[in-house]
Amino acid sequence: MASTLITLALLYLAALIIPGPNLLLLTHTAASSSRRAALGVALGITTGTFIWVAVAVFGVQQIFAAVPTLQFALKVVGGAYLLYLAFGMFRMLWLSRVGVNANVVADPAPDSAEPSTLQEARFTHYRRGLLTNLTNPKSLAFWTSVAVVSIDPNATIATRIAAVMMVGMMGFAWHIALAYVFSTAPAQRAYMRAKPVLLLVTGTVMTLFGGRMLLSLRG
Repeated sequence: MASTLITLALLYLAALIIPGPNLLLLTHTAASSSRRAALGVALGITTGTFIWVAVAVFGVQQIFAAVPTLQFALKVVGGAYLLYLAFGMFRMLWLSRVGVNANVVADPAPDSAEPSTLQEARFTHYRRGLLTNLTNPKSLAFWTSVAVVSIDPNATIATRIAAVMMVGMMGFAWHIALAYVFSTAPAQRAYMRAKPVLLLVTGTVMTLFGGRMLLSLRG
């Protein structure tokens, strides 16, 4: 069991530091909004990680092989959702240039809002993180490959459960740490200074991710 978990941990650790939609969304939210919003996104991403690794470790990916239309639908939804996020970034950029507080528009429920509104805003951020993770077909491909490399076909249920829990806790610790670091005052001040450039870059990268995902359907 130990060698399996070590291999899995090293592979996931390498994946965590590679920039992708999850990292971009989390750091942008932390620096531009609030720590509470960033924690919501982090928890959503972590939930998605739990789901993906469980799917891979327990072999549920065979469903996608048996029903290819599910993977096709996932790519459509994933590409469209990333383009939707990119649109939000470009909209914030435009609003900031015409003098509107884009953060207020994008996140209309501050910490002092009514409880029901605040709870709804928290769920919105959580849902955004969850959907960004779950609608990325590359997550399925990555975890399927990792499961093949690191999980013995004859591995016990205990080993598989331990693998899921370990990866989930690693993802939780990493994304919560990012939410705290990038929501500090120095990080937010740096973000405000570089906001136009960062919005442009983040929106462009999201567009490239989403567009590439949709274009891959042509093959």
